[in-house]
Amino acid sequence: MSVLLWGRVAEPVIDATARACAHLGIDAVAADGEELASVDLGGDLIIRDGRRVHLPSVTGMLVRPEGRVTSAAAIAGYQALSAWAELTSAVVLNRPSAAASNRSKPYQLGQIRAAGFAAPDTLVTTSPDDVYAFWAEHQMIVYKSVSGVRSIVATLGPQDKLRLDDVVTCPTQFQQYIDGIDHRVHVIGDTVLACRIDSTAVDYRYPAASGGTTTTMNAVILRDDVEQRCRDLVHTLGLGLAGIDLKLDRHGQWWCLEVNTAPGFIWFEAHTGLPITDAVANLLVNGAAIDT
Repeated sequence: MSVLLWGRVAEPVIDATARACAHLGIDAVAADGEELASVDLGGDLIIRDGRRVHLPSVTGMLVRPEGRVTSAAAIAGYQALSAWAELTSAVVLNRPSAAASNRSKPYQLGQIRAAGFAAPDTLVTTSPDDVYAFWAEHQMIVYKSVSGVRSIVATLGPQDKLRLDDVVTCPTQFQQYIDGIDHRVHVIGDTVLACRIDSTAVDYRYPAASGGTTTTMNAVILRDDVEQRCRDLVHTLGLGLAGIDLKLDRHGQWWCLEVNTAPGFIWFEAHTGLPITDAVANLLVNGAAIDT
């Protein structure tokens, strides 16, 4: 019985999950693509340092590969692990096919609306004229990455007008700005762990870079219906682990901005004390997250 952590050994989520699995008495083997020596889908995964993982004994797999693999052996290992992650009956957080929803924010917003959440009006365009019309309609808009690549969310201001002609070279995403209180919700299986985020910044992750000063977080319990809507959304996307970005406006409306399919939850855990890592480890080992 073992857990496979597909990612960089020193990466905080991988490291914390390995230690949490060890506390449960389960060996968690971490390896990224460059460390793989060979993969036999019916038998063993062999790591360059000699460690061996018997794949049929794996109860759970956390998928967080980073960087680009370059060697032929590493590429073959990456492809084999991707295939195994799709086909295994073990718990996988998350299967690559399900995690792909975060690579297209506009597509994911359709899934968010289907789950019953309000979602910001969104424009993806290469036309500056379209941006000006969208801006006039909503008065305050933000721009952000259209894919899963991390970006700093920022409001569009007068100083950006000279740059708007640049959108003709690359499809760019603009969204209606939602004025409200940020919440981050981590769903691990059926476990929901939420926190309220108070910040003066547009993007609370980067307060200094997005016009704010500080960010504070506190664990909260969501209303039952909102909590269940979060579960339903994550399950609809085929995920077992997700970080959902919500906003609560002054009218009591919950807005969903996006669903992160590979959340870096350590930062939120450190600031709130929420047992996210323990919930992830329990799901990988036992097939069920901890009760809260």
